[in-house]
Amino acid sequence: MAADQLTREQRLRLQAELQSLYGTLANLRERETSYMSATATVPMMFGNQVDDVRRQIADREHQLYAGETATTPEARGRQIYSEAFNAEQAGELTRAIKLYKSASRYSHPDAYPALRSARYRQKAARATDTPPWAAAAGRGQTRNRIVMALAVMVILLAIIAFVVIGLNVGSSQTVAAEVTVTATLVQTVVQFVVPDTPTPLPTSTATPTLLPTFTSSPPQPTATTQPQPPTDTPTPAATRTPAPTLRPAPKIIGPRDGLVWLDGAVVFEFEPQDLAYDELYCLNTMRGYDYTATENWSYDPVGSKQPRIVVDANVFRVAQVQGMQCVKWSLSIGKGSCENQVSRPTVDRVIGLPRPCDF
Repeated sequence: MAADQLTREQRLRLQAELQSLYGTLANLRERETSYMSATATVPMMFGNQVDDVRRQIADREHQLYAGETATTPEARGRQIYSEAFNAEQAGELTRAIKLYKSASRYSHPDAYPALRSARYRQKAARATDTPPWAAAAGRGQTRNRIVMALAVMVILLAIIAFVVIGLNVGSSQTVAAEVTVTATLVQTVVQFVVPDTPTPLPTSTATPTLLPTFTSSPPQPTATTQPQPPTDTPTPAATRTPAPTLRPAPKIIGPRDGLVWLDGAVVFEFEPQDLAYDELYCLNTMRGYDYTATENWSYDPVGSKQPRIVVDANVFRVAQVQGMQCVKWSLSIGKGSCENQVSRPTVDRVIGLPRPCDF
């Protein structure tokens, strides 16, 4: 069915189904990420559900955009994403990863989650390619190498200790020989000369000490002498209290900058850090801007002990209904609460509603 032959009702129905499917896919991707972060194997049934939803999306997009040329960034992103999905289904994970990277540059909503999933599958496939007996043999060879290295280190330490002791003994013998030779030379060369007449010793004679005498009395202060004004003692300058040094801004894992929100919750992820017991990961105040770049909407800061903060889809639905075109956000670390920041905030990132946002 060509896209230009669809009626308005059919296009609206297909667009609604696409938004619903993308929301379902986003929820499945979030569950998939929880499996990956727990270093557990993603269940096969769960992977089949994700692929089934992606096939339905591909079918709806084919009906809705059939005959459309890839002239816009959205169309180009859908085309590259479709090629990547076909490559992943064919088992060509390396090619699929390259294509998913290209699709993410065109802001496809599922490009980045699909890239993460493909990398995880490739890593899992490489791990299963190694047979158990090869892994055991590798561990045995590693153990043998460690034992041999320790034995060589012990032998080298013994040789070094033997050489050092030998050098110390040789140097002590050399010093003793030099001392003996020096003493012998002194005894044979040094001679004492005794004169015929005794040398007179110096006698101590008392030398009188002259005391100073005053010919006139010291000057007395007169009535005309003016008293000197007291000198001002400089007061020490007040020391300034240094401002608290903020820690570097935390690193962001996701979502990427320039995300286009269609539907579903958004997961803001940090790179895990060693936080104190009263420190939190904080999603700073999100601010919404309309088509005139005027701020007309905001969402209060949210804190979490886990390095991820999930914001429900209703938050973005409210911003979209109020006419927001762009949402700015940043991340930081707070102490006790998100109002007391102990790190610098990250650079502002944007989320487009419902198309890419460029400030």
